[in-house]
Amino acid sequence: MTFNNGAPTTYDEWCDLGYDITPCVDKRPIVQGWVDKKVVKKIWEHNKYTTHQIGLKLRGKTDVDIDCHVAKKFIEVYFKSCGAIYGRESNPRSHYLFDGETPYKKYTMPKELEHYMKDYPHGVTLLEIRSGRDKQSIVPGSKINGEDVVWDKFASINSYPGNLEEDISIIVLSTALSILYAPTGARDDYCTAIAGVLSQHTDWSEDNINNFIYNLAVRSGDDEANKRMAKGTNAKNPKTKNLGFPKLAEILNCTVKTVASLFEWVGVKDSGSCFTALKVYESEPKYWKLKYKDTWITIMDSAMLLSYTKLSILILENCYEVAPVVAPKDWKGIIADLLKDVEKVEVPIDASYYQSIGLSIIDMLSRHVVDDDKDNVFGGISNWGVWLNKKNMCLYTKLENITTNLNQKRISFERRKLIEHMQSNMGAEHCKVNVRGKDIRVWKFPEDILNQRNRQTAGLAEHVEKKHTEANEKVKNAF
Repeated sequence: MTFNNGAPTTYDEWCDLGYDITPCVDKRPIVQGWVDKKVVKKIWEHNKYTTHQIGLKLRGKTDVDIDCHVAKKFIEVYFKSCGAIYGRESNPRSHYLFDGETPYKKYTMPKELEHYMKDYPHGVTLLEIRSGRDKQSIVPGSKINGEDVVWDKFASINSYPGNLEEDISIIVLSTALSILYAPTGARDDYCTAIAGVLSQHTDWSEDNINNFIYNLAVRSGDDEANKRMAKGTNAKNPKTKNLGFPKLAEILNCTVKTVASLFEWVGVKDSGSCFTALKVYESEPKYWKLKYKDTWITIMDSAMLLSYTKLSILILENCYEVAPVVAPKDWKGIIADLLKDVEKVEVPIDASYYQSIGLSIIDMLSRHVVDDDKDNVFGGISNWGVWLNKKNMCLYTKLENITTNLNQKRISFERRKLIEHMQSNMGAEHCKVNVRGKDIRVWKFPEDILNQRNRQTAGLAEHVEKKHTEANEKVKNAF
């Protein structure tokens, strides 16, 4: 065997060193059942695989595949050691081989930030951890798109002397934040916000945060990197401690949820990610449904949606758990993000809250004393004060009669919205009637207003009958 500093560069050298390899074309294995089928040197020669790509099976091995060249700046800082590094001319030092398996993972830029990656050869992928029995990587001794795959370093395929996943997560976060690095004028807030997230949501020490921000600034071409060195120390300063996810989202023009997904790589569990969807029901008044984890929480008061303290009580009542801690400023950003994609649900007028109030008004108009003598009605003799004008067959009553009736039934309402509903949906008109020489302000309802109640009652009965018939048909079909 001929070795170049002991580094395998042919299929027979890989075989002689005891590595399990498989022939590939266009990076794909061509031997059926390749995962469990061992291809020894004689089989390579007999089947004329000598010109094929060599795929190293990664059972018991890990290949850290660097797809974005920006990551290489941070590998130099955070990787402890690697004895087997290779690549090709267009992407040198792009593969780091280690002994031992690591869970497979591909790190990609979030969809909302993909436009930052449009000029990168490998698209949105930053780095990939390939490992395990069903994975393989093309190694030196092969060609990819006409380029030789060559060693940059080969001493041995050693075990990683540390926590490989943890160090890779720091590398990919640094890579993404470097690609997204803020323009001049926003860089100090950008770095301060990053430090704020790491300070509030991780157990990193001040020194670790300081070093992370400094390394990020230097390798992102920040001319004032030295000014960013104490960001971890200053992260808890009252003037800057509120700079975190919302500020980063503002600078990057994306959602808080997208920013949070980047920091999940280093173990940050953003409370805002528990809130995933929002619906508004366009009734009168509006009400909302907020998805917290797997539960939809109904919110009848829009003001409550802006108060995380009040919302926490709903989480306790609906999910039987204590709500996660969210700062008021962060909650404002979370709600703003959810409102961008809020689902609007139309609600039939007869299902709205104020329509039920309307039915109570109709009930009052129809079930209580209706007098055709307005002097008796508005002179205080009639308890309910409803006058039937026989000339136009319209009903007249005072607003205070309506509100008194609703209050007695303990039905809550907002006066402004009540009037708007009476005008828009009940055809009511504000007018005056003359009683004993004095003009009195009243509300006039159209002659068919009493029929609305009958129509809606009939519609409900028809709906119930239809459902009953459908249920009977299902029972019949079951037999």
